[in-house]
Formats: sequence, C-alpha cells, structure tokens
Amino acid sequence: MSTVNSKDVARLANVSQSAVSLVFSGRYQGRVSEKTREKILCVAKELGYQPNINAQILRSGNSRTVAFIVPDIQQPYFGKVVHAAELSATKSGYSLILLDSYANKQWSEHLFSLFQSKLISGCIIYSCEKKHIELLENYRDKLIFIESDDEKNNDILLDIDKTIKSAFSITHKMKRFKVGFFRSDIPRQHFLNRHKLFNNEFESLNYVEKSKCVIYSSFNLAEATQNAASLLQQKPNIVFCDDDLLAGALYRAAKQLNITIPKDVAVIGFNDTDLCNYLNPELSTVKIPTQYIGELAIKMLLDKISDRKEPIKQEVIKLEIITRGSTQFWLSSSGCRYLLLLSLVCLFCQHHRLLWINRPFAIIWESRFKDTVRKCFFIKLNQYFFEFPLCKGAVLTRFALHYGQ
Repeated sequence: MSTVNSKDVARLANVSQSAVSLVFSGRYQGRVSEKTREKILCVAKELGYQPNINAQILRSGNSRTVAFIVPDIQQPYFGKVVHAAELSATKSGYSLILLDSYANKQWSEHLFSLFQSKLISGCIIYSCEKKHIELLENYRDKLIFIESDDEKNNDILLDIDKTIKSAFSITHKMKRFKVGFFRSDIPRQHFLNRHKLFNNEFESLNYVEKSKCVIYSSFNLAEATQNAASLLQQKPNIVFCDDDLLAGALYRAAKQLNITIPKDVAVIGFNDTDLCNYLNPELSTVKIPTQYIGELAIKMLLDKISDRKEPIKQEVIKLEIITRGSTQFWLSSSGCRYLLLLSLVCLFCQHHRLLWINRPFAIIWESRFKDTVRKCFFIKLNQYFFEFPLCKGAVLTRFALHYGQ
C-alpha cells in the first residue's frame, strides 16, 4: 500500500499542492479561503494523510510547535491555563507540548535540546527560577515568562498587591482579626511574594487583639489535611489559603474537628478552580483569568517569533475577589436575639397601628441592619430577595429564626 502524500490530497480536493502546504503549515490566512481549507482537511482525513513534521522543518527552517512549561501540571489552575493556550495555538496552526518543571528537574536541558534540534520555535515558562532565566538568556527572543522569579524579565504579571488588599478587606467586614495563613511549602518566588504582601497587610491591621498563625504544607491530601488540622487547633477565625486545593484540605480538617465554616472560621482560597463550587459552603477565592492568560501567552509568543519589530509590552493581569458562602456574614447569638426582638416589636406595632412606636424601630432597622443584610447576605430567603420591606416584622422574624443559633 503506497503512502498518502500532499499530491494525493491536492488531486482529490481539486486544489494546488501549494494550497495543501499552506493549510497544513498554518499560513493559509489571506491565501486560502475557509471553504477550501475545510475541503482540504476533509479529504486529508478521509485519506488518513498526516504531514511530515521533519520535512516541514527542513523546508522552512522553523517548527510549528511551541512548548509550555509549568511548575505542577497536577494543579487544576495550570491545567486550565495550558488548555486555553493549546486551543489558541491550534487555531493559529501550531501544536503545543507540555513540560513539568517540578516533576522533571532536568527540564532546562530538555528545552535546550528541543531548541537546538529545531523541534520547537518558542516556549512559554510559568514560574521560572532565576538560575534558569540566566541559562536561557540566549533564547530570550523565543521565550515568554509568566510570574518568574525575576520581575524585570516577566512578560505577564498578576496584580497581586491590589488583590491581597481587597482580600484583607473581608477581615474588616467580618470583624475577624485572628488570622490564619495556610501556605504552600513550594519555595517559588510567586508564593514568597504573596506571603510577604499578606504579612504586610496583617501588620497594617489596626486592631489590638489581632493574632496570626502560619502553617506550611505540600499539596498531598493526607499531609495537607493533617497540617490544616494543626492550623485550626490554633483557633483562627479567618484563614487565607495559597491555593483552592489547600482550602479543600482545610474543609476536611474542619469537618473532622466539628468546626463550622463560616460560623467558626471563614476561609478564602486562591485561583477559583472548579473545586470552589463543589465545597459546602462554596469557597470564596481569588479569581485568576486562566483562559485569558493562556490565550495572551500564545499571542505574545507568536508575535515574538514572527520577527515582529514592535517590542512585546509587559502585561499586568487584574484579579478579582469572588465572595461565596465561606465568608458569608454570620450574626452572633446576641445579634440574632436582638434582631428577633426588634422584628417582633415591629410586627406588634404594625398589627395595632402604633405608628408612633413603630417609627423609632424603623429608624433602628435602617441604621443597624438593613445595610448589613443587603451587603452581606447574597441569598434568597422565603421568596424575598435583597430588598426587605421597611420593618416588615414577619420577614425579619423569619430571617432571625433562620440564622439564629
């Protein structure tokens, strides 16, 4: 049986061989119509045609493959970034190979060989150590760095400073100043920078009885759960986690210790992975736009290796605090009793039309509770939504009974 080649595809598709080459090299934009491209791909699929990658490299001197190096592919966050990058690369006619810098300690040597053999035309490196940045200096025009140890060399940075300030505002809103930090024990600079910024924000808390407890952990589930239990035994009332996976381990430890989230301890994660929605209550976290980062990294790399004259500008990515059930405002027992008493009085006054008494309580409701309910309870309660009617005693009573201890 003879091997299928590009001439066979061109003949059956009734197009020129150069059109087939343009489609499979990814250089068809503006030269081959979308309809013709689809026809060529359909015929190639029917014939089982696969282009010879080595032959393409010999002809053009360039590979249509790029590499992506991440510190731990097992983490869901990096999986999402790489997935977005791969889809974006495919649309541009490139394929993507993946390396794990945490599992493969010789990744830089592997990368050198890929460049020297011209199997890849460029590479994206997430969280690169400074020593490797120096070793890869000769290939800087073919590299994109994300959150590397050397900030000056970064092409994509996360706006961590403002994000941590926003995250710490939750401690003020919830009046919780016994702060716990559940940290990754991986000595990467992006983690160390977060730790420094969190420490600075804690030191700036203007509260006499504030306290801090810190525990480091790997991402191993059993070990992380055990370390989380050690942290919770120090009785923090709010915990910031380096990763949603560590927050998940904290949930497990809290259940084992009969600690209720968020009543006893509020929890905030980092990355906004799918795990956040599986936990109960759902996890508040810092959202990183993984899809945007993956797509942006590919775009920047392809612009760089295409001999574009304009220099690549550093991009700073804004992050977002997503508040969910793990930081939901929780009234104390005394607060619930006070609200219940207030609501009963309002209900009594309305029933007996004692408006001269009802009005002062209405003022108390407006000044003490209404704003709190609107801002802190993102819930649906007995068919009533965020706007509570002024001094509707029945609604307030249900609310107090529902959240009483």
